Amino acid sequence: MLKTRLFCIISIFLCALYSSKAQDLDSLAVQYERQVYSGASLEEVNAALMGKAECYKMLGRYSDASATLARVRMFALTPEERQELLFQQELCWFMDGDFKQAASLVEEVGDGSQDALLLHALVLAYAGRYDESEIYAARCVSWDGPCERLGELLKYYGAHPRVRSAQTAMALAFVPPLGHLYNGAWGEGLLSLGLNSAAAGFTVANLLGGYWITGIVGGGILLNYTFMGNQQRNAELVSKHNRRGPMEFGDGLRALLSDILSSGRQRGGGGETVAARGHVNGRGPAAGWEG
Repeated sequence: MLKTRLFCIISIFLCALYSSKAQDLDSLAVQYERQVYSGASLEEVNAALMGKAECYKMLGRYSDASATLARVRMFALTPEERQELLFQQELCWFMDGDFKQAASLVEEVGDGSQDALLLHALVLAYAGRYDESEIYAARCVSWDGPCERLGELLKYYGAHPRVRSAQTAMALAFVPPLGHLYNGAWGEGLLSLGLNSAAAGFTVANLLGGYWITGIVGGGILLNYTFMGNQQRNAELVSKHNRRGPMEFGDGLRALLSDILSSGRQRGGGGETVAARGHVNGRGPAAGWEG
């Protein structure tokens, strides 16, 4: 009983501490916004917007952070500041799970640092652009010299998910259960074959028995549900596979790069990398990453 009470007290304390920290960051973000509208100089406005975006990043509100970064006056930044801003924008989009938007900034951000190479590799992997991701990942792990585990990394890329064709699946769906077999759904394929066979058998039996209306109308309705449903389901399976594949590959790549870079830093006495600090949840990369 005492342990339970102690656990509850500690939990309440931690929740209050986190809530207080969140309130402080929210309050600080409001103060930054006031500076923007207080008639400050252009440099001060940009600094306030960057500070506000950092508050949102610390709160895990990456969508708000990227929207704030978009308000920064790019023409007033130095080339170095512009590169840092673009890197932070790419990072926020990535953390928010908007991989296509993040990938659109890869060339603009450039490859001037190991963190940038690492971010590009992960962004492109989650976007399904494996060949481009492989180049950045190889350069990232070889940043400080030849990497002993480069072959392992290249082997992982060699087994990247294959994109399934919606057109091929649709064509095969006309012959149940070929469409399901193409998508790897063997159980659903056998079920689809059984339902379509039953619907076709019902139609033929009624036509042969002279029940023309029942055969045509009833059989047509059944086949509409089974045959057309078979095609719709195959389209869904292709879409699901093509979405799930890059996510699973990206999760595995993040873990592999984290292991490679962490072991390399331990041997070299370096610090922790972005990959070692980050992790990925169901939607996309989660909090814990820093620019």
